[in-house]
Amino acid sequence: MHAISQSAVWIKEPSADAGVVIVTSAALPKYMIDKLHVAIDDWDQVAYLAVKQAEVLMVDWLRVGSNPQPSAGGEVCYASQLLGAVPHGSFLLEVGTFSGLAWLGSVCGHPLRVVELGEIASSTVAMDRQVEEVLLATQSLAKSVLQARGVI
Repeated sequence: MHAISQSAVWIKEPSADAGVVIVTSAALPKYMIDKLHVAIDDWDQVAYLAVKQAEVLMVDWLRVGSNPQPSAGGEVCYASQLLGAVPHGSFLLEVGTFSGLAWLGSVCGHPLRVVELGEIASSTVAMDRQVEEVLLATQSLAKSVLQARGVI
């Protein structure tokens, strides 16, 4: 894991081949975070970002001017630092119980999709189903990126 700020942490950092970045709240059950991480560990086209403090991250982005380019003082917001390494055209896949991170797509212009989980399951069997739902959406987006890049 690699944190650029206290507001978010890379569970799996993006590679140059990344086509999808799974974005979740760090408040997601550890079981689900770990299952997602293990499932995508060998998948070069997928990265994983866990947001700890969405409001702090957004306020910082707004404060710096909602601009991915450095301000006159050379200041760059944390969100731009986090997403700057994600290849242009890669999807952000927000996963959660509400769509509170949709603004992240505006930071560097990445297209954003949402997997709405509803209420987080209480049993591991039900959590496994929710993880599978996320992985199916991830696979679909990764395939569309690879097709657009002419890889498949």
